[in-house]
Amino acid sequence: MAAAKGRAGAIVTAPAEIQYVPDRVAEVGPLLEGKLTGLAVDLGDRVNKGQLLATLNSVELARIRSRLISLEARKEAAESDYNRERELQGQGISSEEEFLDAKAAFLETKAEYDSVREQLAVYGSESSGDSGGLAQYALRSPIEGRVEQMPVRLGQTLSPSDTPFIVADASVLWAILQVSESDIDQISTGDEVQISSRDSSSDRFHSGQVSWVSSMLDEKTRTIPVRVVLESPRGDLRPNTYATARIMTESEASLPLVPDDAVQTIGDDSVVFVPGDEKGAYKAVPVTLGKEANDWIEIKSGISANTEVVSVGAFDLMSAITASGRSAAHGH
Repeated sequence: MAAAKGRAGAIVTAPAEIQYVPDRVAEVGPLLEGKLTGLAVDLGDRVNKGQLLATLNSVELARIRSRLISLEARKEAAESDYNRERELQGQGISSEEEFLDAKAAFLETKAEYDSVREQLAVYGSESSGDSGGLAQYALRSPIEGRVEQMPVRLGQTLSPSDTPFIVADASVLWAILQVSESDIDQISTGDEVQISSRDSSSDRFHSGQVSWVSSMLDEKTRTIPVRVVLESPRGDLRPNTYATARIMTESEASLPLVPDDAVQTIGDDSVVFVPGDEKGAYKAVPVTLGKEANDWIEIKSGISANTEVVSVGAFDLMSAITASGRSAAHGH
């Protein structure tokens, strides 16, 4: 994790719930009733926007496509009649009434054709069908993300009210904090926040920033919601889980902050472990400690804010170095 920035005595702690960003999760289902004939993805697959999820056989889609084909033929015939009448009128052979009737018939047929074509576009369908036939309906992902849910089976009939596929992008998440009313005046948008979650599969801490502070007080809990935007490019934060948030409420004259279990003692020195020169290696860096509060320790000297330090596993590194009598640099 990267060392945070703040003052240990200015940390506000609050419970948090990890949530999807609303526009980064999509419930996907057909707009027309159809029977599921093919699956193009599996649970956990990453998909791009527009990627095929499944194919269905839709009688209603076949009916609409057939109508479009019929209207296309009628439109072409009406357009031909209209052009002929226009030419004949120019030669003084056809009457004004015959010309206007042909024009009206063409415009009416064209409007009906355009309406059905637009209807098919809403369904995300090719206007004239594809190699799968008039009834084949392609269900595609509207966003980039990972397939998180698909409780379907081949042969199942899906209706427009069904949304069996859930695609979600968890690279950016929200943490919704419940901050005590006694602490809320210390919180501002832009404050740095450290989130620790028991369900995180790697580093326990994720950094984010306060993006919104509610003005509504929950009268039962006496807390106020605060939203934090988190980046989780490795996808190791799980939505709908609970976490603990530590808000760094002072940015001016602040110091690097690390969790207390990142600080170890070797001999007479307090040290933190940072990545070494070789991949998978770590080295102990002596640091001068400041105040400790809320399980965080200020670092007065030795590292700067945003320095990568080992938190989980720091004790093991220290024990291995102490037992072997090796130098501070240690492969892990």
